[in-house]
Amino acid sequence: MSDTPARTWNRIKLDYQDMPDRMQKQRHTGVGWLSSTTGAGLILIALAHPVLADRATVALVVGLIAITVAIAGTARQGSAQALPRPVGALAILWLVAMLASAATHDVWHPSALLPPVLAVALIWLGGRLAATGQQQPVITSIVIAAVIVAIHAGLQHFGLDPLSRLDDFPKRAVGPFLNPNHLGSLVACVLPLALSAYLILCDRDVQHPWTLRLGLGAAVVAIYSGLLLAGSRGAIWAALAGSLVVLACFARTLALRTRWPAWLPLVGLAMSLMGVTRLLQERAIMEGPAGKVSVGERLQALSNMTGEAAQTDLTVLHRRILWRAALQVFVQDPVLGAGPGSYQQAGAAILDGMPEDPIVVLLQRLHRLEVPRFAHNEWLHSLAETGIAGTLPWSLLVMFWALTGLLGAWRESTTIQRGALGACAAVLVHGLVSYPLYLPATAGTFWILLGISTYCCKRPTRITI
Repeated sequence: MSDTPARTWNRIKLDYQDMPDRMQKQRHTGVGWLSSTTGAGLILIALAHPVLADRATVALVVGLIAITVAIAGTARQGSAQALPRPVGALAILWLVAMLASAATHDVWHPSALLPPVLAVALIWLGGRLAATGQQQPVITSIVIAAVIVAIHAGLQHFGLDPLSRLDDFPKRAVGPFLNPNHLGSLVACVLPLALSAYLILCDRDVQHPWTLRLGLGAAVVAIYSGLLLAGSRGAIWAALAGSLVVLACFARTLALRTRWPAWLPLVGLAMSLMGVTRLLQERAIMEGPAGKVSVGERLQALSNMTGEAAQTDLTVLHRRILWRAALQVFVQDPVLGAGPGSYQQAGAAILDGMPEDPIVVLLQRLHRLEVPRFAHNEWLHSLAETGIAGTLPWSLLVMFWALTGLLGAWRESTTIQRGALGACAAVLVHGLVSYPLYLPATAGTFWILLGISTYCCKRPTRITI
């Protein structure tokens, strides 16, 4: 029987009414695929072994694919405003300042423009994922990647790594990286994220399966073990700072709900971490001027970064020389710096003009005076290469994130929000003594989480891992 005009009209009207729901489902499906792709890409970047592939190249390809898919999805399906307007404005100012610094100098490296460009794109990507509540696969993938990296570091430490090595640290565990500090940077970033996930077990109102309890606890312990084996003091301090942020946000949430947590999971985790520390404290993880250095000795040397002990610590002295060189480079051109990617050359020229400095003389005698690509302080490095114009925008962006994060946590934080805040805080603390924003695995994780946490703090929602 043929349709009557009234029946046809009703069908058209119903299809029209259902169209927004279908479009919304398609949008969430597309972003879900994007989230899964991004998560898989982060795992690939973290596990890119130097014997098999160049990590920077893998990161560039993965980043371009994820961003292209996100842009295509946005153009096809549309996207609501995911991030506050100040974030977009500061990101644009950052890129303009980088280009201005490059345009005014003859000596600069085009590859140095890639990190800020990808950072801006990843912030937007994180905000887009959070706006649709599809960030869980990315968070889960980041934790899985860190666990695998930590296990790999453990295999190296016990001489069970089946892969050959290309790094210059044969006595240290580096995981799939070329430097133990790169290993420490990633696990320090992810440890607060895994800790935030574990804290869901402390909710008295929810019964969790034993498999989840075991899995989350094992993840935290594995990542913590990787942190100890890396032996990076800056990374340990960073992980501690990020974990304290997570615990403070969790305590604030409990206070708002006027309830006590379930203490057994917390006690169990604390005892497990103490047990791992006890088991590894006598294990030698590196060679020092006086011989082998154990985990316990490395932990005792955490305080050497300040005070009188820092005056004889060669690593700290080397960092201070690099920072002095960066400041001198900045003073020469405080507005636009020496140009993107030019710190190594400019810093070496500065040190050549300091032959009588006692620290320079000491480091030269011990063959420890080298000028690497980075100043081992994100802010000083940025000031040296791009001046105030290139440093102020991204610093204000980070300050805006910190302010919105603190305000959001004061209202009430979610699991992902707490974890992202702690992870980003850990990276920023490590950035005071290292260069995590130039490490593909750590930087990619940081910028995506910054976008996620900025959106979550802007629009608090009940989200769990």
